[in-house]
Amino acid sequence: MAPLQRRLFYVLPSYSIALKNAFFSSRHHHLFPFSTATIQNPSSAPPFLVQYLINSCGLSSDEAAEASKHIAHLKSPSNPDSVLRFLKQSGFTDAHIRKLVSLHPRVLCSKVEKTLDRKFRALLDMGLPEAAMVQLVSSVPKTIQIHDPRPKIEFWTSLIGTQENLLKALKRNPKLLSCSLENRIMPNISFLRDCGISDRRIGKMVLNFSRFITMSLDSLKVVTKRAEELGIPHSSGMFWQALSAVLCSNRTAVDAKFRLLKSLGWSESEIASAVCKTPKLLNCSEKSIRAKMDFLTKEAALEPSYVASCPVLLMCSLERRLIPRNHVLRILKSKELLEGGRHFYAAIVLREEKFLKKFVLPNEKKIPGLSEAYLAACAGKGPIAYTF
Repeated sequence: MAPLQRRLFYVLPSYSIALKNAFFSSRHHHLFPFSTATIQNPSSAPPFLVQYLINSCGLSSDEAAEASKHIAHLKSPSNPDSVLRFLKQSGFTDAHIRKLVSLHPRVLCSKVEKTLDRKFRALLDMGLPEAAMVQLVSSVPKTIQIHDPRPKIEFWTSLIGTQENLLKALKRNPKLLSCSLENRIMPNISFLRDCGISDRRIGKMVLNFSRFITMSLDSLKVVTKRAEELGIPHSSGMFWQALSAVLCSNRTAVDAKFRLLKSLGWSESEIASAVCKTPKLLNCSEKSIRAKMDFLTKEAALEPSYVASCPVLLMCSLERRLIPRNHVLRILKSKELLEGGRHFYAAIVLREEKFLKKFVLPNEKKIPGLSEAYLAACAGKGPIAYTF
């Protein structure tokens, strides 16, 4: 398009319509309603592209305006139309297409036969079901941007365990497909193995916090040093949890948690011991810790030192576990039906079916309505006062 024509395209509606029809076939005319209302910013991408992205790809006005900047060189809908047809034939829904185009607008510039068809076939040949392939490509466009994703997909699937897990990890960190296995990933994994962390644990960490594995080795060593400072040695089976905890919290946040626990009545030695037992405690919000400590010390009448010795209590849901089970224990205690020496902690950490079998069902005849009281508390209706 000549410079003068290009200027007229943006400035004069009458010229715009004529030029538009010269570049687009009549069957696309309805996709590009062009009026003075569409001429808002002459410095942005061509308005017809924005309208195309809205009408053909389902993008919002803002999404289309942003996406159009990446494909401003397009002068015809021919290639984008071919891409959209191919995507729909490959199982992509309108929602998948919208997501893919918003994340990677340049997919509309791809060659169907030379690029998309070849990449899709390679993914399907790996054993990915069509639905999984569609989900992967629409959520992680890097899948079709790199030369051959198969070796990396196979590597990560073997480490993480399932294709579903791989998709979750890739959504959190698409760099898993672009980072060099040889130069970045394998050195990091070798270092973690030297720290005593098994491949199964590494896979679990990648699934929950995938960005750490694409760090530089030096950065990973710095984070590992912070985990060691918590007092948990590499030989401990909890070291991987300590590393996971510091990966999710910066030093300032960790220091704040230590100060909070101290203010709640824990000694420094109790804090250190609790963190060694349950490193994930450091990932709990301050609001959550305060609420649970308040309940455990006031409603459950536990000493702060007792909670410190059983820090997993602070990892339990207040509404779904602590409150309902404490309600049952208080009822049993009031009826002198609680076994001697039964610890609060032992009752809280039981799986649901075991808790019911040990504490609720055996006492149902002696205390009619006990099950209903427990279920009501679990449903968030609060401890209901029953007269038994």
